[in-house]
Amino acid sequence: MASPKPVKVLEQCKVAPTPPSPDSTVPTSLPLTFFDTLLLRLSPTKRLFFYETSHPTSTFLEIVVPKLKHSLSLTLQNYLPLAGNVTWDTDYSKPIIQYVEGNTVSLTVAESEADFYRLSGDNFREAKDFGHFVPCLVDSETRVPVLALQVTLFPNVGFSIGYAVHHGAMDGKATTMFMHSWAFICTRGGDCTLTPELTPLYDRTLIVDPSDLRTTYLRFWVGKDGLEDKSLALLDLKVPPDAMLGTFLLTQTNIENIKKWVRFRWEKKKLQKPSAHLSSFVIITAYTWVCLVKAQQIRAEKVYLAINVDCRGRLEPSVPPTYFGNCITGCKTDVDSDELTGEDGVAIAAKVIGEAIEGLKDGVLKEKTDLISRSISIPPGRLLSIAGSPRFDFYKTDFGWGRPKKVETTSIDKTGAFSLSDSRDGSRGIEIGIALKKYESEAFESLFASGLESHRIHNTSI
Repeated sequence: MASPKPVKVLEQCKVAPTPPSPDSTVPTSLPLTFFDTLLLRLSPTKRLFFYETSHPTSTFLEIVVPKLKHSLSLTLQNYLPLAGNVTWDTDYSKPIIQYVEGNTVSLTVAESEADFYRLSGDNFREAKDFGHFVPCLVDSETRVPVLALQVTLFPNVGFSIGYAVHHGAMDGKATTMFMHSWAFICTRGGDCTLTPELTPLYDRTLIVDPSDLRTTYLRFWVGKDGLEDKSLALLDLKVPPDAMLGTFLLTQTNIENIKKWVRFRWEKKKLQKPSAHLSSFVIITAYTWVCLVKAQQIRAEKVYLAINVDCRGRLEPSVPPTYFGNCITGCKTDVDSDELTGEDGVAIAAKVIGEAIEGLKDGVLKEKTDLISRSISIPPGRLLSIAGSPRFDFYKTDFGWGRPKKVETTSIDKTGAFSLSDSRDGSRGIEIGIALKKYESEAFESLFASGLESHRIHNTSI
């Protein structure tokens, strides 16, 4: 199938924040915490929101784009750091996020004749096709923008909003709060006050770092104890030339069926149950992990799964959910690949994932000093990770033209993670985004579908 034609750029904009009121408490500079520093040079998070509308080009440029620009400017008044840069100038001993008057967010306005419905579908599509619709962060050794945006019209069919976010500046929860804030202001005509749950909290004193993890992580990135090499250049991960992106749905019925099957196998095989609750998250990640290891034909002594953990409610004292920045860490689990690909693979995966999550009760920051070194010591291709979360409510991001038809986390094509999100129909189902090579994608599609039938109690013969 032919790739979409490159987009036609209609306008390259610089959107400045509306000047804040004199009594504004939004800071113009923020120190990076150890949570931020951990992710300092990772490649940006990129995501696409597709909206189905019937706007011709003239209406799009005269009504939609001005409305998006105006509401973005107003939103940035509450999110000044997003118009700034992550900087590490010679005057600073550590990197910071800094906004100075005159800073703006890059907004590309474009038009494309690509097939909107194919791009916003679920079937596996070539990952390179999405590169036309997400912006890039133009980085340097000393300065990297926090955010870049692109709005692309598919005439008379729909439009997309794509973003690239510096992961060292904020995590998925903070990014989603910004998108919901922008949509909230856009739907209300602009001049309105954000609700408390959409108002970012910038208090860095909430993040306590008694072990000086920030310095530990900085030393890893520069490779020197003296911190002389202050490069902020982002890691340039390459997308495999045959990478494919696909989306799969686990309905609530699917999840409950697999959950019952797992409990049944635990009882039948007398597997020691983890003390943690067998949650939907555990089931979804276990099932996806097993399908991916089988599809990729990973044959290794151990395979690993990294799980991102939102620390806001797990720290002592806890951090409010509106905290702006990164407040995530990771926990990992592993299992022999032969066990994972055997008949009890999903049950075993659910057990070890549940145990890893249960272990967080001992402290989410326990043994995090060597977190990076332990992660990079894992051989290539044996570590899978997770991007996004169903709790982010991507499909509630309504700018006034309805809910998104599709939300696609495109950056998994570089990281090899699989993504999780809420479902577009508003049900309790979960959408799973997958990035695989072409031959692996065909295997995964078959394994995912057949597994939903085999992981049902009435089809289990033991």
